[in-house]
Order: sequence, then structure tokens, then C-alpha cells
Amino acid sequence: MRPANKRPGTVVVVVSVCLVALLSILALSLDGGLLLDQRRQNQAVADAAALSAADELYLRWNTNGGKDTDGKAEASARATATANGFTDGTDTVTVTVNILPKSGDWVNEPGHAEVIVTRDQPRFFSKIWGSTTPSTIGARAVARGRTSSVKLAILVLDPSFKGALNANGGGSILVQGAPIQVNSTNSEAMIGNGNGSLSAPEFDVTGSPGWSTPGGGSFDGTKVPNSPPIPDPYKDLPPPDPATLPMHPSNDGKVSGNKTVVLTPGVYPNGIQITGGSVTMQPGIYYMASGGFSCGGSMDSLTANGVMIYNAGSANSDAISITGSSTATVTMSPPTSGPYQGFTIFQNRLSTSAVSVTGNGGMNISGAFYAAGAVVNVSGNGDQQIGSQYISYRLEVGGNGDFAVKWKVTEVPQIRQLLLVE
Repeated sequence: MRPANKRPGTVVVVVSVCLVALLSILALSLDGGLLLDQRRQNQAVADAAALSAADELYLRWNTNGGKDTDGKAEASARATATANGFTDGTDTVTVTVNILPKSGDWVNEPGHAEVIVTRDQPRFFSKIWGSTTPSTIGARAVARGRTSSVKLAILVLDPSFKGALNANGGGSILVQGAPIQVNSTNSEAMIGNGNGSLSAPEFDVTGSPGWSTPGGGSFDGTKVPNSPPIPDPYKDLPPPDPATLPMHPSNDGKVSGNKTVVLTPGVYPNGIQITGGSVTMQPGIYYMASGGFSCGGSMDSLTANGVMIYNAGSANSDAISITGSSTATVTMSPPTSGPYQGFTIFQNRLSTSAVSVTGNGGMNISGAFYAAGAVVNVSGNGDQQIGSQYISYRLEVGGNGDFAVKWKVTEVPQIRQLLLVE
């Protein structure tokens, strides 16, 4: 006789229910894992395709303004997707490329590319729930490819020095178009040792309070202490390669006397020293291997439009000195395209050789002075523009006349922006 407490039917029911639950968990785990893997693949392809399109937008920024007028950005995105096994219209794949984006935070924004990738994922174990319809898995990415300017008229990089920015003149210095950033944590990171004024839209200083005026002068503009330091925005830009430039004879850079001279771009083994005459520097890159760059003395004029001077030397004798006078005009402007767009002076980052600019009337210099390891000394004794942007380890400004630093987006360097933004 079977024991009364044994109930085979109940056991079967319990086991069946448990098996259904276990199979459901197995189906969820296996198909869910496949769905997650497909989602990751889609996202990786969307990211890569969007960055590929953004790279094309960046390369043609100066000509196309961030729009895909020639279709090369979209073609690049689709080629990248195909190379990763995702061809639009094949194997349930769709690849949608929108330049400019049609959704999200960057709708119709030049320099941005949107890529949407979808693929159907078949059901396997989850068919036990009765549905055989594949799941459509999608992913979206937006990438930016463009150039942009650093909106700083002056950036002083020294992290701790007292008087990292030293205003020691009696004249009026006007900074226009962008703020001043001083990275020094010193409580007197900016010092007004002179009785003149330094005016800017804003002074952002890492120190607190960050300034003092023992000379009786003034810093005129909004002052913001405890501002986070800003790193060198051009630290990743490589210097020009001298091997790609023409080599000049050792004495080509010596100009004196009362004559008219035309200099051409290239490598100057002993630098350029102009002490007389009227000199025109043709557009391009001038590479000072040693000896630095100087102009002044009895010079009549210097005209250097579309010119970047790169100072490779690091000895004290490799300094840069630009001096104008009431009878000599100095006109300089930077290249307007290429990797060195916006740079008028670019000095070896490891060099501590001083960069000095003294204006005395007929001086009009635009572009950036970049000397990340050195002190830049700027003084004016007349009403003139001396530069559009200074990036230096320390900065001393002075003189008894008035001069301006005029930040303009068209006259300062451009940095590459190539990144995912969504």
C-alpha cells in the first residue's frame, strides 16, 4: 500500500513550475546577453563612424565651415561602419548619417556629425514566450570635428610666483575681447608696481585675493580670485620640422645698412638680426636654429605679414627682441591657415630665453606670442597694438605710453576639437 503522505501529482506540478521558471531565467540570460553584446557592437560602430565623419569635417573646416558640402564626411562614416561589419541595407543593418545632426543637443550645429546604427537581433531561447519577432537594437553617437580658439587674451602659466603678471609702467594698457588668466596661487599673483593701469574685461586669478598695487596703479575690470588654473592649450602642437624647410646660408639673417632686403622662409642657422634698412619677410615659417631674432637699431621698417617666427634655441643669446621707434615701423601678422595659424612668435617650450617687445610709435603686431617656458616683456611708448594673445610662463608689461592687446578670433591660434559629444 502506497503511504498516504506521498503525492506524485503535486511533485510533478512543482517540478514543472520550477522548470518553466528555470528555462525562463535561462532564456532571459542567454538572449539578454546576446542583446547586450549587440548593443555594445552597435555603439562601438556608431562612435567610430561619427568620429570618422568628424575628422573629415575638421580637415575641411576652413573651406566648408563644418558642413559636408562635398559628401566626404558621410562617405567616411559609412566606410568606417562597413569596415566594422555594418553595411547599410545588409543583414538587417541600417546606418543613418546626419550632417548636421537632426536630434539631440547639437541640432544643425556645424562641425558635428550624427550616426545612428540599428541591427535586428534574432530570438533564440526567448521563443518559449511565444514571440519570434527579432529585437531591433539601436545606438547613436554625435562627434565634433572643428577648430576653435582659446578665448584668453593673456595666460600666465607660472603656478606659484609672486608677480607672475607684473604691470610696472606708467601708461595705460588695454586688453580687449577676452579675459586674462593668471595660474599662480600666490596671494599677489598680479602686482601693479607702476602707477599706470591695466584694463581687461576680466582677471581670473588662481591665488586669493590674487593681486596688489603697491605702485599706485590699478587693475581695471572684474577680478575673480580662486579661479581654476588653465593648462597650456598649445602644449600638444609639435614645433615645425626644420627638415621640411629650406636651409639658408649662415649669414643670410644679418641685415644692416641703408638698403632694402627681402627675406624668405626657411631655417636660419644663426638666426635673424636686423639693425638697419627696410626689410620685408615673405609669408611662411622662419626657423631660428640659434641666435634668436632681433630687430631695431637704425632699422627703417619691418614688414612681416603671414609670418611665424619659431625660436628653437635655448641659450641666453637666443632671445627674441623686437624694437620699434618713432621713425621705424614694425608690422607683423601671423599665418592665416595651417597648423600654425595665429602664431606670430612660437618659442621652444623648454627655453627660458626672454621675449622682449618694445613699441615706440609705429608698431602694429597681431597674432599670438607663445613662450611657455619664458618671461615675455612688453612695453609701449605710443598708441599701438602689440599682439592679440600672450601665452607665457610669466609676463611683464610696462612703458609710459598706451598700447593695446586686441584678441580677435581671426588673429589667434586655432586648436583641434575632435571628440564624441553624445
